[in-house]
Amino acid sequence: MTVRIYTATGCARCKITKRFMKDNDIDYEEYDFKADGKDAFSQFYRANRKDIFRDKDGVEFPVFSDGKVIRQGVSVIIGYLVAGDDLHGFIGRSLLHGEWIDGFNVSGGDPAGMDDLLSVLAYLKKNGLKIQISTDGRNAAVLQAVKEKNLADRVIMEVRGPAALCRPPVDEGELKQSMALTARFPDYRFVTTVAPVERPEGGISYLTPEEIGQTAGMIEEATGGKKHPYVLERFDPENAEKKEFKGLEMLPDSAMFKYRTAARRYQVMAEIKSQR
Repeated sequence: MTVRIYTATGCARCKITKRFMKDNDIDYEEYDFKADGKDAFSQFYRANRKDIFRDKDGVEFPVFSDGKVIRQGVSVIIGYLVAGDDLHGFIGRSLLHGEWIDGFNVSGGDPAGMDDLLSVLAYLKKNGLKIQISTDGRNAAVLQAVKEKNLADRVIMEVRGPAALCRPPVDEGELKQSMALTARFPDYRFVTTVAPVERPEGGISYLTPEEIGQTAGMIEEATGGKKHPYVLERFDPENAEKKEFKGLEMLPDSAMFKYRTAARRYQVMAEIKSQR
């Protein structure tokens, strides 16, 4: 199959992708959307519109096709070239632009693919990109390997609540290990969405201020510190993935202050994320 890569003049991430393909002796045909390849890409886009991401700023380049699959974005493409679909869950679309790149969830993939993930991160970092990764506490060994090899510039740890209420489930010991590791990165923050949870005894209700306090206390216990960046986010039922959560009322602003007060007993830098 012929490998094709669709690029845009001046696209730094396109250059990195092409450099990787050259370094690994992968032959390809290039079509520059802003030059002679405009018609070729327009035809390709019309035929594959549902498989190509486009937002208000336009199509994200580069776009890769080998005749079997379409992949988009430098990290997704390189991940595919390194390991096929084995890094699914670890690597997704980046929402950051410029020198920063995200879309890496160390908790989302199969730990057996750790070495391949590390090689992708290392290549991107070697080529001048600053890397933001996320974790929810699972796969602490992967997070540790990233730290040891200095492959991330920023970590966002999503702590979904006390360990017993976290979904997907995570072992409390592993959760605390990930917290301690997160606090060792040069730039990091802990984030908790004050979200509804399905209670073990039945029913659905929002995390309580007391449970947010327990969560903040767990961060203190795991890290030995009370002064970590800790952001509380309000849950939006309209964007809920579970239909059971869509009918809930959004917490009022006044309720969020109670959560912040509970969190600040253990994390004095706790703040509420602005809704603007």
